[in-house]
Amino acid sequence: MYTYQIILLLLAVFNVVLSDKSCYWNSECPYLMYATKTPYDSIRGDIRDFPSIPNCEVRSVWALIRHGNRNPSGTVTGEMNELQAKIKHEIIASYEAGNNSLCAQDIQDLRAWTWNSTMDVSESYLTGTGYEEIYDMAKRIREKYPHLLAGTEEHFYFRPTYKQRTVASAMAFVHGLTEGTNLNLTADEPLERDDMLRPYDNCDRYQEDVKGGQPLADELEAFWRTEEYVAMQQGVQKRLGIPTQLTAAEVYTLHELCRFYRSWSPTLRSPWCAAFTNEDLVVIEYRDDVRHYQRNGYASTINAKLGHFVLRDMYENFAASVQGEGRNLVSYFAHDTLMEMTFCALGLFRDPEGIAAAVRNPNRLCETANDVSHRVQFFINEKLTSLCPLEGCSWEQFSSIFTPFTDTTLEFCRRDYRQPDEPVTGSSVAISGSMILFAALTIVRYLM
Repeated sequence: MYTYQIILLLLAVFNVVLSDKSCYWNSECPYLMYATKTPYDSIRGDIRDFPSIPNCEVRSVWALIRHGNRNPSGTVTGEMNELQAKIKHEIIASYEAGNNSLCAQDIQDLRAWTWNSTMDVSESYLTGTGYEEIYDMAKRIREKYPHLLAGTEEHFYFRPTYKQRTVASAMAFVHGLTEGTNLNLTADEPLERDDMLRPYDNCDRYQEDVKGGQPLADELEAFWRTEEYVAMQQGVQKRLGIPTQLTAAEVYTLHELCRFYRSWSPTLRSPWCAAFTNEDLVVIEYRDDVRHYQRNGYASTINAKLGHFVLRDMYENFAASVQGEGRNLVSYFAHDTLMEMTFCALGLFRDPEGIAAAVRNPNRLCETANDVSHRVQFFINEKLTSLCPLEGCSWEQFSSIFTPFTDTTLEFCRRDYRQPDEPVTGSSVAISGSMILFAALTIVRYLM
């Protein structure tokens, strides 16, 4: 009798030890941040939760909205497909041979996983998930400001860039905004040349010195060689236990497989993510921070200047509204490049120490950089920013911030432009991991 009880006790203890193994499939606190591939619902606020300013009426809303969740580009799709074809069966065979540390359920999920062939013919297209993100956002705006939908067609303006993902996002937004109403609204056609929503396309200095410049390539290459990344790469290799020796770039492609497929899953999980620990994902996410800082952030003063054009439009729309001539709602649909340039123009999300490949600052900041007949509220990702407080900026305060943007031109983009760039104080930025960067501003007026 005593022997039987002791055996039961030992089995119970042994089972507890076995169950302590960390598995991706049932992780209670999976890592949520995947740079610009992070689902919007993982990071957004809710515009409906912010109280209205007492005794005020919203007169106008202006929004700059990044497209929703999309398929990867053709290049990334090809790299992902090549890698999964090479290592999927190796990972399963390694598990069966007892050579890797993945869990049974994660391997079962990997066995059941199949390649999404729609990516091969719809590169960078908006996904169904992305459509729902923008559609739901518009519904929340409609619920928050229902009286703004009382106007006619000329009281609304929507324009995307020429890319399919922004055109479809504009359609989703109009759908969510007008559903159940009598309004029949459509988005404007994209402009052949759009110096406001894609000013970087027509800026030689940006294309050659920033996007195509050597500093960007050097920083990304340096990141592959950092002690943190090398250790993470070795950990992934050991965890998978496969004969193929993954390069630094292939580990990043594995991360692409993880985050793209995760963002499309109803459970926000992908078996490819089992290759990484939460700590690995923190390290590898920094690669995108470095890239976006160099391409779109404070690494170059050109980026901030390219964000001026869309802010001029915002100011002019609100100035017209103050005169009783503005639109109820103006929304533009663009890309993370413009969103980040706009944040730089506003001086938002600066890190005093900068962002460089060699040293990852785990505490890098995402700071948002303040009475009167009209007031302005400023939200990003449906969250309040420090640019204007909850009670709103006065029109005079708002005007002092945004009037300088009204004189912007593309003169500085010429290769022969000789005026030295002005230094940018606080010269770094931590890029938000959101999929949709949403800035909505409201003009309010006291009720008489």
